[in-house]
Amino acid sequence: MWQLIWGITPVTVALHLLGALAVGTGLALWEGRDPAGPWPRRTAGVLLAGWLALLLVATLAPVQPVGSGDATVWWLPGAELFDPGAPLLPDEAAVLVREQLTGAALYLPVPLLLRFAVARRSAAWAFGLSVALCVAVEAAQAVMRAGRIADVNDVLSGAAGAGLGLGLAALARWAAAVMRRAGPRRRAVRAAP
Repeated sequence: MWQLIWGITPVTVALHLLGALAVGTGLALWEGRDPAGPWPRRTAGVLLAGWLALLLVATLAPVQPVGSGDATVWWLPGAELFDPGAPLLPDEAAVLVREQLTGAALYLPVPLLLRFAVARRSAAWAFGLSVALCVAVEAAQAVMRAGRIADVNDVLSGAAGAGLGLGLAALARWAAAVMRRAGPRRRAVRAAP
């Protein structure tokens, strides 16, 4: 996942948020045009499956042979930031912030796409499933013992990304509703006298 961290900049964060909002708005508009049709839900499901594959590769790909490392678990939230015995250098703090933003960005699309793929389920269900996925990934990292560290901060940043994803899903549905209400602007045609 370290390769992803170096790509996190304000521009890439903004593009990720705008891209997620654009996908959500597109799905909401498509869903509005064809409410009984299965294709918007199926498309969201395919996008979700692709994103989950990317997420699992980024978070579970071993960095050393499976079983060769120790099962390291960091349980204390913010321990790296608030450890009084080891003050952080400015570059280290920036890397920690990037790490948390990466975790949030990885989990942001999951509830957004779940809200469109399984529209009958509630937002709380989508959030709970996303957080359960975060916990399962961290538990798998500990069990695999493949050079990954299970960290409660990753669960918290994933939960923050899931919450943001739900917010973007709601914003996308609202934006689509506004666009549908406004509709295309048509000029009135006058009948000839």
